[in-house]
Amino acid sequence: MNAIECRDVAVFYGRRAALWGVTCQVPLGCLAAVVGPNGAGKSTFLRAVAGLLPVQRGEIRLFARPIAEVRSRISYMPQRESVDWDFPLTVLDVVLMGRYGRLKLFQRPGRLDYERAWEALRHVGMEQHAHRQLGELSGGQQQRVFLARALAYDADLYLMDEPFAGIDAATEQVLLEVVHELRDAGKTVVVVHHDLQVVASVFEWVMLLNLHMIAAGPVGEVLTAQHLHEAYGGRSALLSEVVQRVALHREVMRRKGA
Repeated sequence: MNAIECRDVAVFYGRRAALWGVTCQVPLGCLAAVVGPNGAGKSTFLRAVAGLLPVQRGEIRLFARPIAEVRSRISYMPQRESVDWDFPLTVLDVVLMGRYGRLKLFQRPGRLDYERAWEALRHVGMEQHAHRQLGELSGGQQQRVFLARALAYDADLYLMDEPFAGIDAATEQVLLEVVHELRDAGKTVVVVHHDLQVVASVFEWVMLLNLHMIAAGPVGEVLTAQHLHEAYGGRSALLSEVVQRVALHREVMRRKGA
């Protein structure tokens, strides 16, 4: 069984197609990246998988079931730029919001919810900031808070839109450690990422998108010169470096397995 299966998916904004004919799958327990040029539909794809955008054609199934039946197993982390950081909420308030999907209508967070929220804050090194206003934090700290909110939900599928954008090196390391811990715990993590060299070194499954799905599968099979040229055009120096990085990574993994 796969965590995600998309069949001929199309999403429109008005009359403009944001995704067209997207077919792909993501295995269970996988650390996957969604890559492609600006405007390729990466965020649209993630939001469609999260059930936040309607699909005009095709079908998306999660854990072999319709999205509506498994919403409680999905955690979605939006881009930091899409959030109103001036809204008067404390760090703890935001992380507790990650528990709301577990509560019944009009039910208030209880002891377990607070315990999970504090545990998530400790996991990302933000417990000492729990009572600060969200807008007072740096960009890296804000991203850690959003990560803690996702962790507090305790999902099976984590969808993260550009979590590595505009953060400091320490926060990047925390993010990398957390996504690997989630994968090692059997969770499926899908991350929109812009740095192909990081993707080539860190991720194991890649979806290369530019309006349609150019290729999806293991890193070494997707990040080839032909596929990258089809997605990005003629940026030959960068693409050549990525292909070399993929080849090196595959050789290292082959030797480890030998």
